[in-house]
Amino acid sequence: MEEFGTDALRFTLLVGSTPGNDTNLSLKKVEGNRNFANKIWNAGRFVIAAINTLTPTSLPAGERRREQSTWSLADSWIWARLYALVREVERLFQTYQYGEAGRQIYEFFWNDFADWYVEVAKLQMQKEDSRGPTAATLVQVLDMCLRLLHPFTPFVTEELWGHLRQAVLQSPLAALAADWPEALIVAAWPEAHAGEGWKPEKWRTLPSFRIRFAVSATCGQRRRSARPKRIPATLVGGAKTNLIKEQSAMIVTLAGLDNSQFSVLESLDARPENSLALVAGQVEIYIPLSGMLDLQEQRKRVEKELADIQLQIDRLEKLLGSDFANKAPAQIVQKERERLAAFQDTAGKLRTQM
Repeated sequence: MEEFGTDALRFTLLVGSTPGNDTNLSLKKVEGNRNFANKIWNAGRFVIAAINTLTPTSLPAGERRREQSTWSLADSWIWARLYALVREVERLFQTYQYGEAGRQIYEFFWNDFADWYVEVAKLQMQKEDSRGPTAATLVQVLDMCLRLLHPFTPFVTEELWGHLRQAVLQSPLAALAADWPEALIVAAWPEAHAGEGWKPEKWRTLPSFRIRFAVSATCGQRRRSARPKRIPATLVGGAKTNLIKEQSAMIVTLAGLDNSQFSVLESLDARPENSLALVAGQVEIYIPLSGMLDLQEQRKRVEKELADIQLQIDRLEKLLGSDFANKAPAQIVQKERERLAAFQDTAGKLRTQM
C-alpha cells in the first residue's frame, strides 16, 4: 500500500479475484491499477481545466443535462456507451459479479472516456460554439464514472469528486451540480435508464470511429518514435462516406494522419498499389506501405482479426440455426441476422487483404 496506494490494492483484490477461490496477488497488477488511479486523476484535472475556461456566454441559453440538440456525434456516442455500462453494471451487481463490473467500468473509463472522448473533447473545446456542450458532457460523464468507481477506489474518487463539485458550482455549469451532496460517499448511485430511440443510431456509427484504432494499432510503433510521422491514407466509406467527411478533422487528428495526403471516397475501382488495406466496420482504409510497415507482422494481425470475427460468425450461425430463431421476438432475430451479415462482410474484406 505504501508503494502503490490503497486504491490500487483494493481495486486489484476486487476485480482480480473470484469469490470462493484463493488469489495469487500480482504486484504488477497492483502497479497497473496504480496507473489507473493516476489516469482517473489526470482525466479529472483535464475536465476541471476545461470547466475553468468557460464564460457565461460559452453555454447556450437553457443548457441542461442531456439536451441532445447541442450534442456532437462524439457526445452522443459517449452517452450511449455510458448508459449501456450503467445498465450492465447494475445487472452484474444484482448477480454479485463485482469483479466483472469493476473490469467493465475500468475498460469504459480508460478506453472510451479517457483515451477516446477526452481526445475528441480537446478538439471540440477549441470551437466557441461547442465549448459549453462539450464541457457539460465531460462533467456529467466524469461525475457518473466517479460514482461507479467509488466502491472500488474510494479515496481518489472522493478527493477528485470534491474538486470537480467545487469547480462546477463556481462555473456557468453550476446547475448541473445543484443536487450534488457535499461528499461522494452519500451521492446517489447512477440510475439505469431504459433504451431510448436515439441510441441505436449512434451505436451504428461506431465502425467509423474504429478508423482511429485501426490506424493507430497498425502504425502506432512508428508514431511513438522520437520523430513521429503523419500517415497518408485513403478511406473508402461506401454508405458512411458523408459521415466520415463530416468527422474528417477528428479522424485525421486522432489517427495521426497527414491532412494533405488524406482523402475520402465513396468507392474505389481498384486497390491502390503498394498499400495496406485495413477494415473498420464497413469502411476500408488504404495506407502506403513504403518504409512504414512490416508485412509479416500485419499478416499475423489480419489473421488474428479474421479468426476473432469467424468465432462471432460461427456463434451467430449456430444461434440463428437453433430454436432461438423461432422463439425470440422478430426484431431481436432480425438484429442478430444483421450482425451476422456485417461480420460476414468484414470477414470477406479481411480475406481479400490476406
